Amino acid sequence: MADRDPLPHWGEGRVTPLGDAAHLMYPIGANGASRAAIDGVTLAAELTRGEDVAAALERYEAARRPATTAIILANRNMGGAERAIAGRAENDKATELATITHGYRITVEQRQSLA
Repeated sequence: MADRDPLPHWGEGRVTPLGDAAHLMYPIGANGASRAAIDGVTLAAELTRGEDVAAALERYEAARRPATTAIILANRNMGGAERAIAGRAENDKATELATITHGYRITVEQRQSLA
């Protein structure tokens, strides 16, 4: 499993990464793969506008980076929270995990709607 702090920017000029190259994250909720697919669709849409490639890449990053940053941090919090409750009794885990999962879902669903 890998995690990296969100980057302040992804690309430069006519070069930009997508998927894990731009936003490596803990593999929770298959978000790495789904983010890469959304990156690809967003990048293709920006490039097909037929304008300057560098400008298209800037728009792609502006569209994708805020939502992806929020999900990277939510994945990190979810993974840390799951590890923190690992040694507790099962009845204690259920309530805390429900709270953690609820907060995670809100973050992901809000960011999905922005994607």
